[in-house]
Amino acid sequence: MAWIKNTLIALLIIILLLAGAAAWLLTGIDINRYKPQLEQAAAKQGIALKLDGDIGWQLWPSLALELEGVQLAPLPAPDQPLVQADKIAVGVAVMPLLKKRVEAEEIVLLGPRIDLTVDESGKGNWELLTDAMEAQRKADAKEPPQLKVEEEKEPGAEELKIALEKLRIEDGVVNYSDAKAGTQYTLEKLHVSADNLVPGGDVGQLEASAEVAGSSLKQPVELKMDSSLALDEGLNGLRLQPFELRAKSGEAAARLYLRGHVRRTAPDQPWQLQLSMNAEANPLRPWLDVTGTELVTQSGSALRKFSMETNIEGTEKKISLTPLQLQLDDTAFAGSAQFRNEDIPGIDLTLRGGALVLDDYLPPPAPQEEEQQPEQEAPPAEPVELPLTAMRGFNANIELALERLNALELQLDAPLLRLNIDNGLYQLQELSADIYDGEFSSNGQFNARGQVATANMTGGLVGVEISKVQQVLFPSDRVQVSGKSTVNWAAQTKGKTDQALQKNLRAAVQVSSQQLALAPFNLEKGMCQLVSFVEKTPLPDQDWPAQTRLQDLRVNIKVEGDQVKVQEILAGVENIALTGDGEVNMEKADFDFALGLSLTGERTSDSGCSVQNDRWRNRPLPLRCKGEFETAGIGSCKPDTRRTDDLLREELKYKAEKKYGEKVEKKVDELKEKFKGLFKRD
Repeated sequence: MAWIKNTLIALLIIILLLAGAAAWLLTGIDINRYKPQLEQAAAKQGIALKLDGDIGWQLWPSLALELEGVQLAPLPAPDQPLVQADKIAVGVAVMPLLKKRVEAEEIVLLGPRIDLTVDESGKGNWELLTDAMEAQRKADAKEPPQLKVEEEKEPGAEELKIALEKLRIEDGVVNYSDAKAGTQYTLEKLHVSADNLVPGGDVGQLEASAEVAGSSLKQPVELKMDSSLALDEGLNGLRLQPFELRAKSGEAAARLYLRGHVRRTAPDQPWQLQLSMNAEANPLRPWLDVTGTELVTQSGSALRKFSMETNIEGTEKKISLTPLQLQLDDTAFAGSAQFRNEDIPGIDLTLRGGALVLDDYLPPPAPQEEEQQPEQEAPPAEPVELPLTAMRGFNANIELALERLNALELQLDAPLLRLNIDNGLYQLQELSADIYDGEFSSNGQFNARGQVATANMTGGLVGVEISKVQQVLFPSDRVQVSGKSTVNWAAQTKGKTDQALQKNLRAAVQVSSQQLALAPFNLEKGMCQLVSFVEKTPLPDQDWPAQTRLQDLRVNIKVEGDQVKVQEILAGVENIALTGDGEVNMEKADFDFALGLSLTGERTSDSGCSVQNDRWRNRPLPLRCKGEFETAGIGSCKPDTRRTDDLLREELKYKAEKKYGEKVEKKVDELKEKFKGLFKRD
């Protein structure tokens, strides 16, 4: 064991000798002579560098220079530091020290603090620094070239050289506050380790971690970054081989993966991007809790995961994402996107996807409240101003297509949306889908360029099973409509508020159907009630079905604000011809229709009633359908007594004339003459 002891003693002696030699060597170098060089080098970049203390030496764990109380500020505002560090250690190469030269190879920042602020005008304090750096660069460019003459150097006055190979940041803090937006964020526990940052050198490694908290985050988010990167000569390019960023907060997790390069051919040329990107958030829903977003969906399985994969190419003026692949839960989308940074920014987006159940992502329906005692009427809602200014200032071309869409309990097959936006002019070029054995299509325009918005739209439904649409949009346990129908519409409106758009709505709607079933109304029973009333005959004793089958239905509707006026109704019911008009008040939720039923044969139907008097055939008998949506039923349609009385008076007059003929007319003329003489005045 003696050899071990002797070996340790020998190593200790060697270490002491080396330490003594290093101490002798370092005492011979006045490192503070480089302070002016450091400050001048920073000033040439438009940066005010302030060193509160002397520059000292650090011997352990590696040989380094120590700078304490370091501050960096814009040169025009040196008293407004952006960066402060308690201590900066600059690792130096040992061999150049033997020649009394200092070459920096590594920088370690301990406890750096960066304060970034945006004032109420939207200007960031870092812009002072970048503006100063740009101003200094322009000033240097204007200076004429000068002949460089080597000056005689004093012994030991060699320049400070930097060949940075390593960068370390320990326990850093970045504060960001925006007075205009009222937001504040803090990046703390910042640790950075970067190797080989020499431009034109080999690929280096970058590792970083931090924790971010802020006004829009309910809990901190942990960030971890890992990258293999290389800097091009002259700092004209950066290669990522690859770059990976991970974010985590509780159960929320996300990842961003990049590979490619950012490069420019010269300092005065634009940067070129060429990157492949892969990003995902899985699980996605916990991020709602992290950001404090209150979003309750109908399906608990919605918002499980999101992923995006694309290639990014372009410049600061135009960036393309081609191909673009997105996935939200089980629905995949494929397409492309382009962003244009012009005087009026723009976006082009084309996506085609599979089946999407939009209802899963919508809020659940409000629970039905139990019937309570009637309360005082709520005050009318205040009009909501349209955000016309926000709807201007950008362009877009959007095309979205799906295999199937379930929305508001409607099932749409092959839905397609094509929308063009031109600085406030929204042109709906096409909105179409296959729906319930039929087709839906629409187009229109919304103009938000002026002080008042204007809009128009046309469209239609062809061969659609109307019962399925009614179940979704106008569900009712009392009134049921079924059958294939065709609907066409044309509408226009204008206004500055939502209520003005509704008030100024003007629309024309045409409805047609070869056969339509309407329940629980039985118009044939109503016809027989009219016949029974005018002919004084009993109503047939039978079970009347609680529905009416309308044939060759034609309806013309006019919409004015909340008022819906049915201008014309034409239809057939067995041997009955139906005509009429009416009105629907959407605000009061009631209806009022005046119908005329004309018998075209001897009987209303094989099992219906017969008309004995030929004069009641081919003559409209009045029926009134009136009521509220909530209470509508089989009793809503009844004979119109006022108009029926008029018909009966006419019929009595006809019978009297037929029976007494000319005698009645002569008697009437005589009575007229007597009345004239009675009231005659001299």
